Amino acid sequence: MMKRYMLVLGLLVILGGWGCSMVTSGQPIGDTPVVLDHVDWEGTWTAADGGPVVVRVEDARKGQLRLAWMEGDREMALKTADVTLLKTGTWHFANLKDQTKAGPPVYLFARVKKQKGLLIIWPPRPERFARLINDKVLPGTVSKEQVFLGELGPEHMRVITSEERGVLFDWESPIVLIRTGDR
Repeated sequence: MMKRYMLVLGLLVILGGWGCSMVTSGQPIGDTPVVLDHVDWEGTWTAADGGPVVVRVEDARKGQLRLAWMEGDREMALKTADVTLLKTGTWHFANLKDQTKAGPPVYLFARVKKQKGLLIIWPPRPERFARLINDKVLPGTVSKEQVFLGELGPEHMRVITSEERGVLFDWESPIVLIRTGDR
């Protein structure tokens, strides 16, 4: 179930491919909302290894999307998730609040780029973020199950987007969604 849930995040993060560890944050990643065009975003999107995901723009000015998909092999259930797109410089980040955890908010995130009819998603690399947290370059904590980013300031976002401290996102294995349906 969790793997499928994150695939839907397809606009976002795929946990199933990360093994034991994942990268999360206490706040959405990015500084400014991405202004969305309904025509470019709304419709049905499909990944090579997953079912269709229907995307609707909830608030174009705040960069908010609503995703819907079917989950389950025998007893199918409709699932939804809300995603917020934020940017820092030219980088866009998709953020999903993890609804499965109680307590303070936890966000899953990925770098995203939308091109005509394609959405490319690069999940964060836990081992690279963990190294920067352990070296005190980025704030946060590291455990076997989770790399948790603390409050990020402009200097931290510069480290993440400049890649001067290494490649922090999985450029070699992006998730690519293809727009297959109209609005």
